[in-house]
Amino acid sequence: MLFNSLEFLFLFLPVVLALSRVLRGKWLLGWVALASYVFYAFAGHVWFLVPMLLTTAMDFELARRIDAAPPGSRTRRWLLILSLTSSLGLLAYFKYGGLLARTSGQVLAFMGAGAAPAWVGELFDVMLPAGISFYTFQTMAYVVDVYRGHCKAERDFWTFTCFVSFFPHLVAGPLTRHHQLIPGLERMAAEGIRPRWREGVFLFAIGLCKKVLVADRIAQVIDPLLLDVSHAGAMEAWLAMLGFSLQIYFDFSGYTDMAIGLGRLFGIELPQNFDSPYQARDPSDFWRRWHITLSQWLRDYLYISLGGNRCSPARRHFNLVVTMVLGGLWHGASWTFAAWGLYHGLLLVAFHQGRTAWARLAPFVQRGLTFLLVCVGWVFFRATSFTQARDWCSALVGGRGLGLERLGPEHLVLALLVALGLYVAGWRRNASHSSGLGQLSAMRQAALGALAGVAVLLLSNGSRFLYFQF
Repeated sequence: MLFNSLEFLFLFLPVVLALSRVLRGKWLLGWVALASYVFYAFAGHVWFLVPMLLTTAMDFELARRIDAAPPGSRTRRWLLILSLTSSLGLLAYFKYGGLLARTSGQVLAFMGAGAAPAWVGELFDVMLPAGISFYTFQTMAYVVDVYRGHCKAERDFWTFTCFVSFFPHLVAGPLTRHHQLIPGLERMAAEGIRPRWREGVFLFAIGLCKKVLVADRIAQVIDPLLLDVSHAGAMEAWLAMLGFSLQIYFDFSGYTDMAIGLGRLFGIELPQNFDSPYQARDPSDFWRRWHITLSQWLRDYLYISLGGNRCSPARRHFNLVVTMVLGGLWHGASWTFAAWGLYHGLLLVAFHQGRTAWARLAPFVQRGLTFLLVCVGWVFFRATSFTQARDWCSALVGGRGLGLERLGPEHLVLALLVALGLYVAGWRRNASHSSGLGQLSAMRQAALGALAGVAVLLLSNGSRFLYFQF
C-alpha cells in the first residue's frame, strides 16, 4: 500500500482515523500498531512483518535488560553487542547478502578459483523488505541511547511497537529518535488523538503534488532515456542528470511532507527532514539540509563513534569518508552507492581543506557550484552499474556530441519540468513543513485543492517512492 494510492486515501486512512478518534490507552496504541502492520504488509508481502517483529521484540527486551544492568558492567556491553549484531545481521542478510555473494563469486572467478557453489546464490536470493534500513536504524539508535544513559528503556510494549511501526514514517522515514516520537505516542494514548487537520491536510496535499505532478512526470521521460544512455548526446545526458536530481528531491521530499502531514492528523509531530537542500552554499551545508534525520544519525552513531573531530586531521578525514561510504551503502546494496558515498566523502574533505578559498566566492557562485557537484554525484546514485555511470559521464562531457538530432517533444516537456523544479527547489524558500493552509490566500488554497485533485486523478495504481527500496 502506498500513500499515493486510491485504497490508502479512500479506505485505509479514513477507517484508521475514524476508529482512532474513539479509542484511548492501550486500545488506541494496539489499533494504530495493527493498522501499521496491515499497511506494511500491503506495502510488500506479509512475510515482511517477520524481521520487523523480530527486531521490535528483541530490542524492546534487550533495552530493558541493558537499562537494568549496572553502568559500565560487562553484562551491559554484551547485551549491546547482542542487539547491534542481531539488528545488523538481519539487515546484512536481507540487504547485503546478495551483493556479497555476487562480489565473492566475481573475485573467485577473477582469481581462477572457479564459480561459487549455486546454493550460495540461492541462500541470499531473498526479497528486500521495504524500509528495513529505516526501522533497523531507528531501533539501533534507541538501544544505543539506552546504553549511553540518554534515555530510560520503554516499559510498555505497545508504545514501543508503535514507535517502531507507526505507518506514516515506517517505510521511508523520517528516522525518529525516542524523544521525538515516544512522548507523543504516550500523550496520544492518554488523551486520544488531537488531529491538526488544516496543517496535516495541507502538507499531505503538497507532498502528493510533488510526487505525482512533478517526480512521476519527470520519471516518465528520463527512465526510458537512461535505458539507452550509451547512445545519448550531451543535451540528453544533462537533461537526465538535472531531471533525476529534481525527481529524487520531489519524490523523497514529497513522501516526507505526506508523512509529517499524516503524523499531524494523529497529533504527532515527526521531525523535519528537508530544509531547501538545493539552496545549500557548500557540500557540508547540503548534508545539513538533505535527509536531515539520516545525516544526524550518521553523525551521532557512526562518525562520532569513529572518533569524530577528536583526532588528527588525517584521521578526521578518514572518519568522514568512511561515514559517507557506509551512508552510501545504506541506500542500496550496490557498489555504485558506495561510490556515491565516497564521492560525497571526498567532496566534504576537499571543502574542509579549501574552506578559506571557498569563502571568498560570491554566494550565488557557492550555491551554483554546490548544486552542480551534488547533481554529478546523483549519476552514481541512479546508475545501475559502473558501465552505465561511465556512459552517462562520457555523454555529459560531450563524448558523443550534443545529440540535437535525438531531441523530441518529450525532451521539451522534461526541460520545462526541470525549469519549474529548479525554480521551486533552487530559488524559492520551500520549507513546507512549517506552513499551513491558514497561511495561504483563498485563491492559493483553491489552486492547491485543484492540483491535489488532478494528482488524485493521475494516481491510477500509484508509483513506488524511490526510498521504499532502502
